[in-house]
Amino acid sequence: MTENHQVVLITGASRGLGRHLALGFARPGYRVAVHYGSRSGEAEEAAAAIRKHGGEALTLSADFAEPAQVEEMVRRILEIWGGIHILINNAAMIRDAPAVSMPEKDWDAVMDVDLSGPFHAMRAVSGPMREQGGGEIINMVSISGVRGSRGQANYAAAKAALIGLTKSAAREWGKYHIRVNAVCPGFMETDMTRSVPEEVRSLALGQSCLSGFCDPGDLVRFVRALVRMRTVTGQVFHLDSRII
Repeated sequence: MTENHQVVLITGASRGLGRHLALGFARPGYRVAVHYGSRSGEAEEAAAAIRKHGGEALTLSADFAEPAQVEEMVRRILEIWGGIHILINNAAMIRDAPAVSMPEKDWDAVMDVDLSGPFHAMRAVSGPMREQGGGEIINMVSISGVRGSRGQANYAAAKAALIGLTKSAAREWGKYHIRVNAVCPGFMETDMTRSVPEEVRSLALGQSCLSGFCDPGDLVRFVRALVRMRTVTGQVFHLDSRII
């Protein structure tokens, strides 16, 4: 059983923003499920860091594009810890190309991981959360899903749809005290953003009112505060220094 512990499942938590989020819950009272796709070594390092700071940790591998694997991951957490109180859908991928020449396989791959994956994870945890009297789901989205982004038709479409999914789920599950919100981080230095073209990075920097990239620490502090809010749901929070 979970006793007085909060069980947190963070997808894509072996590196980058997901790792920052996982370490943000590295404290007594939290049990952190560190999901990874293929980077088992990095996931174990994140889990070790969580334990070092007083939290409990578990690593789980699942192909986020495969519904059965996502469901099995949730089942294992429930079997070991007895509940899931917080789901943070962070796993994502980018495969950029102009819309007119984007390979269909790249469209499908991004949709599978960035949209269908979060949907399957949300649906898998919704039952246990309903039975335990509520829970918190946070979907990590993107400014690309709000205003579009050249060369990212697949990524922008997936993130825009994830915002719609967030709001719809909040309406459906509010009566069960399941809160569903979305957080839109600003451009920050992560493993994924380091792979984007330099002109995209320069543009993001030029659009910043503060002439700098965002701090992952700000995001972690906000998410930790958000999971403690009991009357907030269906919202999209922009943590950025660029004005839309």
